[in-house]
Amino acid sequence: EDAIPDLDAVNAILRSRTGFRGVYVDGLAESASFFRMLSLREFPVGNFVRSSEDLSYTPAPDVVHDLYGHLPFLADRAYADFCRDFGIAACRYVDKPELLRQFDRFFWFTIEFGLVQTVDGTRIFGAGIASSIGECEYALSGRPEIVPFDIEMIRRQEFRIDVLQPKLFRMESPEALYASLDGLRRAVAAEAESRRAS
Repeated sequence: EDAIPDLDAVNAILRSRTGFRGVYVDGLAESASFFRMLSLREFPVGNFVRSSEDLSYTPAPDVVHDLYGHLPFLADRAYADFCRDFGIAACRYVDKPELLRQFDRFFWFTIEFGLVQTVDGTRIFGAGIASSIGECEYALSGRPEIVPFDIEMIRRQEFRIDVLQPKLFRMESPEALYASLDGLRRAVAAEAESRRAS
């Protein structure tokens, strides 16, 4: 409550649990560098605090979004391993922007803005929602369209970073998300092969 957490202290905990560490960066990391960082068990942390006008929602990832939103999730081994494996898979397409974009979309609608079904109902899973007062209220308000998790739909679903999300995807469980990476890899690889053949 009283201070911005010390990233070195947070990293000491993360390293001991999952090998991840947060790294301060200027601005929004572009896709290729972001996924490379994930593949190395690093997560970019915005080195600024959102302005008072953006308290409920910030279009750029700041220290609140990253330190309070993302890094706590990365203390979980299965989640951290998924993020690392996701980064490795995405890095195969850094020179193919149209295919890399599918990884952007998938990350956006799961790790950033995913919902999950629990025995107590729909709950917030994504760090983009969890770190935003406005997104938290909105995501569970009944206003956004909530659709079942679907690899094909997600990798084709475009998004904007400057608005509340009109469509959200709900997964059955975190484990279902982690298991979906093989399906995403196969789908993107098949599309890459089809593009080469045509």
